[in-house]
Amino acid sequence: MENKRPSGPIADEVERTLTQLGYTLVEFAAKTVKGRMHVHSVVHHPDGVSLDRLTAVHRALEPRLEMLLDTRDLYIEFSSPGVERTVKSFHEFTIFTGRRAAIRSGESGEPIEGTITNADDSFVEITTETGETRSYEPEAVRTARLLD
Repeated sequence: MENKRPSGPIADEVERTLTQLGYTLVEFAAKTVKGRMHVHSVVHHPDGVSLDRLTAVHRALEPRLEMLLDTRDLYIEFSSPGVERTVKSFHEFTIFTGRRAAIRSGESGEPIEGTITNADDSFVEITTETGETRSYEPEAVRTARLLD
């Protein structure tokens, strides 16, 4: 699995602002579509992400994005990671430490389910319900998703 941590000047600024508000940036994309700038961000908060919280994030970041992108013609979308998110980048394991997940590795056909107990950019540890701890490097993870 690739490690595609959001990066770049705009993503870095969005991440700084979100961190000050108590959020973590999970995913970020900014691209021009039919002459209009589209910004999509997935944000995480330890207490969950409600519609009211997404509205507050939008209000805090919209003027900053207008200034950074030098345009008022923006389409901005903020969303939560969702309850059963498909993990798209290895860095997400650090964000979701403590959550239950199913990891399918290159060596196993069946996913291993358990709790993400430790993670950084080079490995993730998952502890199963039987107490077994397994460790995976990025290249060993084929797919993963969060559970409930």
